[in-house]
Amino acid sequence: MAHKAIAIMIAMRSELAPLLRGVRPQQVNGVELFELENAAVGVGGIGRAPARRAAEELVQWAQPEILIAAGIAGAVSPQLRVGDVGWAREVVDARTGDRYGTRHGDWLVATADSVSGPADKRILMEQYGADVVDMESAAIASVAREHGIEFAAVKAVSDEAEFIMPPFSQFIEENGKLAIGRLAAHMAVRPQWWSTLVRLRANSRLAAVNLCTVVEHLIQEHVGIAREEKVPLA
Repeated sequence: MAHKAIAIMIAMRSELAPLLRGVRPQQVNGVELFELENAAVGVGGIGRAPARRAAEELVQWAQPEILIAAGIAGAVSPQLRVGDVGWAREVVDARTGDRYGTRHGDWLVATADSVSGPADKRILMEQYGADVVDMESAAIASVAREHGIEFAAVKAVSDEAEFIMPPFSQFIEENGKLAIGRLAAHMAVRPQWWSTLVRLRANSRLAAVNLCTVVEHLIQEHVGIAREEKVPLA
């Protein structure tokens, strides 16, 4: 076991690629886990079921004080732009209506099964006042609640409110991974999506870089506080 105070769940390795570069993952019951000097990171896959399963493994492995749902997300608020990063004040499960408070933050994150475009996002804004939408945070929050662990969520925007998402959801396998071969074959004969894919890839890279900066700051801040607590009073 890693025994790290901070455990961070992401859906895809690319979401924290700069932070994980050069770190060899461990496979624990089919879940990819990374041990950093001062934190543990789990890669769960896309969607609530893979995220929940991986979060359970991460908690058992790292025994953390706080569990963080991190990753890229789609903007629901028209004020947000690609690359913006924010902490959630609350996560709401759009399927069940369950709500999860967080450590601190300003955004409301809605977790949905799929979001294809502006119309879906407007519904989330009208129903919940959502700022961003993802597919995993509520599942991770439920694991934190069940284990009595503090929960936080931090998200970086990869697509703005009016962005029309390619049909990725039909290519997500049960393990939360994208069926890259089937997706590539589908897109190869649909040139109308090519420019969108190029744009989304660039947006996602920017979001990942900005997300890593915020996550690294959190880790260093936590380490600094821990060191201060260990210093004996004069």
